[in-house]
Amino acid sequence: MDRVFQIFIASVDADLEERQAVGSTLAKAGYMPAGMESFPVTDQQQLDYIKRIIDRSDYYIIIVGRRYGSLSDHELTFAENAFAYARSKDIPILAFLPEKPGHATGGAIEPELPLKEKLDAFKARLSSSRIVEFWSNGNDLCMKAMMAVATAVNLKPGVGWIRGDQAANPKHFQELEKLRTENADLRQKLAALENDGSSPHPTEAEPDNSITVEFLVYRSEEGAPDSISRPVLLGDLFAGLYGHLLKSPSEAYVRELVGYWYRQKLHISDYCELSEKSAVIIRDRLEALGLIKPRSIMAGFSNHVVWPLTEKGRRFSESGHLPRIGHSGSTAT
Repeated sequence: MDRVFQIFIASVDADLEERQAVGSTLAKAGYMPAGMESFPVTDQQQLDYIKRIIDRSDYYIIIVGRRYGSLSDHELTFAENAFAYARSKDIPILAFLPEKPGHATGGAIEPELPLKEKLDAFKARLSSSRIVEFWSNGNDLCMKAMMAVATAVNLKPGVGWIRGDQAANPKHFQELEKLRTENADLRQKLAALENDGSSPHPTEAEPDNSITVEFLVYRSEEGAPDSISRPVLLGDLFAGLYGHLLKSPSEAYVRELVGYWYRQKLHISDYCELSEKSAVIIRDRLEALGLIKPRSIMAGFSNHVVWPLTEKGRRFSESGHLPRIGHSGSTAT
């Protein structure tokens, strides 16, 4: 389903015009920008309200200009406090610093020495903790911001927002719950085998464990996707996902990743993803084998499931040379 990603755009200089230009550019590209200039008047404290908006955002852009900006009660600019909060929430942060501070709108650099020192310290903090982009003018900044957001969406897709008419039907949740119940017996049997010491090592048991999964192929932007069912080996699938599971990916990302991988095998050019039902089946099988320990986390006002490895899952290969699903469409050993 189509998702719209929300991007929080902050700047150290409250009057930086380039921030508004970046927001306009991203909005035209189909993203949902959020910035201080668009916030309504509220009785809540300003920083608390900013945190609420950050919680709903998928990515965080910080633009540094010529001035340090307004100080909060903690003697730091609101942008710097908000940056620290976004980093604590593990939201992807895209930082942009001017090549020459005088090129930013207004020309003059921060005149107050204490604030200039704070601004220089913040620039150094950004540069040392992550890769930053340097911009020379407004057009250059807008172009680099667009490229950075597109790359971030590809590498780490956010939760995003969807239209109400595209939200999951309650019947789907009932079907998924039925599948979970049907797999409960399998989990109990596997747990009993593991307890009595007769459970085989995953590398011995899973490669022959074939399951049929469903892929959804989107031939056009409108209309329902085509459904393609194919048998896959659970052990091969886990081995291919192993490198990504080390980073506790979201289930939505796993669906896209497996779909991209099998799109090459199926020789199709259209967008393809693993169906939600099949993702649940695979998740339950891997959980039953004790290889992953799924959990639900909050992102804004939405819940989504992540797939972290268990200690048993991390020991899947003693050699450490498992194949990994990559965006080249092949597996590497």
